[in-house]
Amino acid sequence: MWRMDFDPATRRLCVQLKEHVSTAHLRELADAHTLALEATGGQAFKVFLDLRGLFPLEPDAVVLLGAIKRLASQMRGWAGTAVLADSATVAMQQNRTRICEQTDVGLELVSLSSDQVERFLAS
Repeated sequence: MWRMDFDPATRRLCVQLKEHVSTAHLRELADAHTLALEATGGQAFKVFLDLRGLFPLEPDAVVLLGAIKRLASQMRGWAGTAVLADSATVAMQQNRTRICEQTDVGLELVSLSSDQVERFLAS
């Protein structure tokens, strides 16, 4: 199951994935994600991936979610991506699909700490 919304006031695109998410669900998410990125209008925005409650993804789904994250990073106005997980396995999967191995720490965060993610998104 997934949910996504863009808050123009905070310039934050929030993507929430919970429980079991298949590759087919992520393809649907990718289409919606593209439309949401267009809604940013090129203004500065950050992406928040809330993966709390998500079961580890299948290998194809991990690759697809990595592609979704990279697409956002290529958009004009992208100011960073934060991933919050409550599972070490899910966090490990997200670390393996970092946008770029050399991504500036100030632009990409994968964490198990909601406080750390909130500070990242507020900065």
